[in-house]
Amino acid sequence: MSHAVGPESGHTPGARTRATKKPGAASILDVTKVFARLLPKQLKDEAQLAVLELKDKGIKLGVGAALAVVGLVFLGMAVIALIGAAIAGLSNLMPAWLAALLLALLFIVILAILVLVALAKIKSALPLKPEKTLFGLRYDLGVVKEGSAYTEGRVQREMNEAEQQKEREQEAAANDPNQVKPVKPTEEQLRHRLKLRREHLKSLRDDAQNRADSVQAAAQGFVGRTAGTFKSTQDSVKQTFATRGGSQGVPTAGSTSATAGESSLSDRWQPLAVAAAAGSAFLVFLRKLLKK
Repeated sequence: MSHAVGPESGHTPGARTRATKKPGAASILDVTKVFARLLPKQLKDEAQLAVLELKDKGIKLGVGAALAVVGLVFLGMAVIALIGAAIAGLSNLMPAWLAALLLALLFIVILAILVLVALAKIKSALPLKPEKTLFGLRYDLGVVKEGSAYTEGRVQREMNEAEQQKEREQEAAANDPNQVKPVKPTEEQLRHRLKLRREHLKSLRDDAQNRADSVQAAAQGFVGRTAGTFKSTQDSVKQTFATRGGSQGVPTAGSTSATAGESSLSDRWQPLAVAAAAGSAFLVFLRKLLKK
């Protein structure tokens, strides 16, 4: 699957052709850019798909809750039957209407107590956010910035102003007629997009791996050729000086210093020549690598 298309090239007087690069011809920088562009979209679609899956699970949970409610209805009927039985039993001691009234008053008192306790608990928990922690964080940041000049009253005032500003922005956004909500994709569309993008990412990953393997092989070959060149050059220099020394015979006392000077000179320029050759070869290799 080709994923990189080059610019238009090969212009002729009568036609224009579009050159398509073969797989593996894109540079590593291009592959990185494609990854950086595709991954956020892939994660966004995965999140939307997760929302759809949670919605399906929510529907199933709703069905289960509905069945539980039906069960509670039958439980209520059973409780009503028990209450009727209690009223019938108490009617032997007092009139039936009085027994029913006493039981109803008892249930109303219990219901009122439970409602008051529940409202107090809910009111104490609202709003559902760690206000004290947020207040402490704002206060600490303000103290770090301004020191003792930053007070608790200022923190509370800034939090109130931020909340009011947020409410105004929400109202303005809700009343803006030009704001169009994007159409959410369906589950089938999300799965199709995810599949296509995943296949694209696979091809890019394989291309990057092949490129890394080729670079590694080229680097190993370059190191081997450089080592061989260095060894052959060293052997050649040694053989040259050995041949020269043998052809001159036994050196005299006067020529000993000259031979020593030549040996010292050869020892100096030999590593420099090898280093220059290796550096030139490395530059050529680097230039070819960057062109890929």
